[in-house]
Amino acid sequence: MSSAEVWLGSAPAPGLFVDTNLLVLFTIGAVNRNRIEQFKRTSKYTKEDYDLLLRVLGQFKRPYTVAHVLAEVSNLTDLSGPEGLLARRVLKEAILVLNEVEMPSIRAAESRPYPSLGLVDAAISEVARDLNCAVLTDDFDLYHSLIRDNVKALNFTHLRAANWGM
Repeated sequence: MSSAEVWLGSAPAPGLFVDTNLLVLFTIGAVNRNRIEQFKRTSKYTKEDYDLLLRVLGQFKRPYTVAHVLAEVSNLTDLSGPEGLLARRVLKEAILVLNEVEMPSIRAAESRPYPSLGLVDAAISEVARDLNCAVLTDDFDLYHSLIRDNVKALNFTHLRAANWGM
């Protein structure tokens, strides 16, 4: 299944903004599921987590991102050789489907979440608030900030626990 097929499902739910770490998991899993647990940036995840991520993504109609996140994902998916080339192709396919929202860095840096979360998470927060879309994250600080600001947020760690029957 291509990354475009994952994102273009006929899901009825509204938009979703996926954070950097989970887009890295998506990319590495699409390249080679067997690398998920060995790759430095995804070693805390399992193949089952990747499957869960795909199921969650399939529930949302419009995937959102910002250039800040895409730049981080590109840098964090630093596989070598043929897998590195495939990671770039997977990310490019995802970029074709993602709705990239313009978020000037100065606006993110002037936002309330910036001092505690940094530029990328502040940009995610601002876009989610502007578009009234949900954010899927495994970053507790971002999740807590979103919930505190009444922004819809899904904590991937909570979804993992539910998936495990806990």
